[in-house]
Amino acid sequence: MTAYILVYCLVAIPAIFYWRRTQPAAWIAAGMILVIFVGLRHEVGGDWSGYILLTERINGMPPLEAARMMEPMYSLLTWLSAQLGWGVYGVNLLGAAIFFFGLFSYCAKQPNRWLALAAAMPFLVIVAVMSANRQGIAIGIVMYAMSQWERLGIARRAAWILLAALFHVSALLLLVLAVADIKMSRLRKIFLLAFLGVASLWLLSKSEGAWARYTTVYVEQSQGAYSPGAVFHLLLNLVPAGIMLAFRKRWSRLVRDWHLLQQLCILAFALLAFSPFMTVAVSRMSLYLFPISITFIAYLPQVMREGPGRALARIGCAVGLGAVLVAWLALSNTAFTYFPYQNALFLRSSELDLPK
Repeated sequence: MTAYILVYCLVAIPAIFYWRRTQPAAWIAAGMILVIFVGLRHEVGGDWSGYILLTERINGMPPLEAARMMEPMYSLLTWLSAQLGWGVYGVNLLGAAIFFFGLFSYCAKQPNRWLALAAAMPFLVIVAVMSANRQGIAIGIVMYAMSQWERLGIARRAAWILLAALFHVSALLLLVLAVADIKMSRLRKIFLLAFLGVASLWLLSKSEGAWARYTTVYVEQSQGAYSPGAVFHLLLNLVPAGIMLAFRKRWSRLVRDWHLLQQLCILAFALLAFSPFMTVAVSRMSLYLFPISITFIAYLPQVMREGPGRALARIGCAVGLGAVLVAWLALSNTAFTYFPYQNALFLRSSELDLPK
């Protein structure tokens, strides 16, 4: 797990020592390293074989037929990458660039951008996006939109979310955030939000069922795909959401985009009600809630008084997040799919999974 610890330290060390400084050169360099680390991974992540199979099936199809295989924009990117001879590596690299652009845009709005980025590293970056490339693209688009949220009107918010849904249908759930500010009666708004939420969960269940049929990635049960870690994934953001809602007076004074964050916190509790019935859908949609934990960790030192307490909080957060990463890599029943870490830059062409 040395490679994962080193790439985490690349972010965690500046989070401890350089939190008051912008350091644009270091920020850009970290982004480029992470794009290469994630985008050019080789045989890493539980979905790797599924994406290889999807690329092979799309490779020989006409583009319009390929677009109907999965979400249209991701399918077309996969088709184009296969036609160029880059296979899964080309679409992974572009997907990583889009994801990190969105993530870095959101983290740059936080009081400690490095600590915000460190909060995303253990689960969102390494566990989730290094396996689920198509959703990683959707998350990147959504996080960029969230970084500009207050400047966007309702129509532009919805447009960004719909663009993200063309890469992964799960992003449709976030339309509830876009329409939450529409001026209408409270009863109508409740019915509209409920309809959008249930429809998004249903569409995601159908989408992931199709993905399972195409790639045999998920464990099939009589009712469809199953994700036993859904509640745990949700708790990663549900716990900080509960803390911030319980002390919302204080957090609303600290957090600049509190209105958006409060809506995300409420959405986290809404998803909890569906977790026993739609495990894959809840697990996937919980990834869009990571702005909660990212913002919580980034602002946590600000809760302390000026002085050594803030430095200790930064150290505690960085060490704690690193411990979470190590524990997952050591104990998770899916961690074996991340070992050994290999990168296409250091392999011969004959060793790569390129289109035949």
